[in-house]
Amino acid sequence: MYQPNIIAVLVAGLIPMVIGSVWYGPLFGQMWINLTGKTEEEIRASIKPIKMYVVTFIMSLIMAYVLAHILEAFADAYDVTGLYAGIQGAFWVWLGFVFTVGYQAVAFGDKKLRLFGLNMAYNLVSLLGMGALIGIWR
Repeated sequence: MYQPNIIAVLVAGLIPMVIGSVWYGPLFGQMWINLTGKTEEEIRASIKPIKMYVVTFIMSLIMAYVLAHILEAFADAYDVTGLYAGIQGAFWVWLGFVFTVGYQAVAFGDKKLRLFGLNMAYNLVSLLGMGALIGIWR
């Protein structure tokens, strides 16, 4: 049975957190706040940082672990590995699962399309980074 490189999974699990701190901070933080329809004070009051980071890291680890398994199946099926295989596999995971499921919040949850776009772009960049790392470091 396949066992992914645990060090690669742990490091890949940090990628969404690092990207998120830049994405929702200096790059697009103000845009994100405006798109949420809340004030910065309302957002700060509702955030519990320790819980938020712990849960985010756990979710990122799950994503990295599952992505490693998917990339291994991809390697077995198509005999491809490495950077390009990791990026390509991550893209298809994003398109097939993250993007499609995420759009339901727009279609049925009255979420703003621009906020969806911002969040989906973050998810794509994060997954591509994770896929690249896992693809190289399998």
